[in-house]
Amino acid sequence: MTTQQTQTSTPKNLAHAVAASRPALVRQARRMLRDESTAEDAAQDALVAALSHLDYFRGDSQLGTWMYRVGANAVLMTMRRERRASDRTTRAATNLPKDSSWLHGCGTSEPAQWKLEDGQQADLLRWAISQLPERYRLVVMQCDLDEKPVQEVAESLGLTVGGVRTRRLRAHRMLRDTLRNRVDDLL
Repeated sequence: MTTQQTQTSTPKNLAHAVAASRPALVRQARRMLRDESTAEDAAQDALVAALSHLDYFRGDSQLGTWMYRVGANAVLMTMRRERRASDRTTRAATNLPKDSSWLHGCGTSEPAQWKLEDGQQADLLRWAISQLPERYRLVVMQCDLDEKPVQEVAESLGLTVGGVRTRRLRAHRMLRDTLRNRVDDLL
């Protein structure tokens, strides 16, 4: 162990050194993500991960090297989260029935009409979500609207990951049926 590692070996000193590495983490995230606000979020995630996992730092390498790896992992997780959100949106759009082009703004209407339809669709979706039983509504709001990871939702609601996934699937089915019935009523 080097002299520098010996000086930073105490948990308190390690925590201060980790916090001091924030500017470097933001620069690293900015280079990798090319978006200021997302980079700030990723750097914050890296700091939280580093501080909560300080006991995993063995001192085999310099703290800066370890922090670089933690930062890179946080950026990769952010990129995965964004990709999953994009994939969910794409899947949702492709799974709509053919006669529901109004739901995703397709058609030959003028742009002003699209804006009106978008607002009406958002109102309709808010209404449908409000009709869900609370245990399903909470899962949909956290997973789909807030885009929280399933693990985080499970922890916040005191459920297993499988329980969150099951409730989310059932909620999506209920939403689909509710919206389908509502559209049939309107037509």
